[in-house]
Amino acid sequence: MKRSVQGLIVAILALLPSLASAGGGEGLEVPEAMGKKVALEGLTGANLWAAQLYNDNLWLYALVSTVVMGVVGVTIAFGTDLILKAIGMEVHKIEHKE
Repeated sequence: MKRSVQGLIVAILALLPSLASAGGGEGLEVPEAMGKKVALEGLTGANLWAAQLYNDNLWLYALVSTVVMGVVGVTIAFGTDLILKAIGMEVHKIEHKE
């Protein structure tokens, strides 16, 4: 029973995009934010690359931004660990007792 319900949900989710476009005729309007482009004048280096990526492929830009944020977060965490260890504080994982 549980597998058939899961299968039904997956089938409905797979058909949703085609049902949305089944209205025929005109498609949905493009949101204003999707039509925005970043001006490239005066940009160099990493700023130019990021702006071109944003203008050319918004999905790839979002993926790259997410990965960069994760790397920065991990770097900050390890840097904080090193600083705390250097000043003599104990740094270890929290043990969960249930």
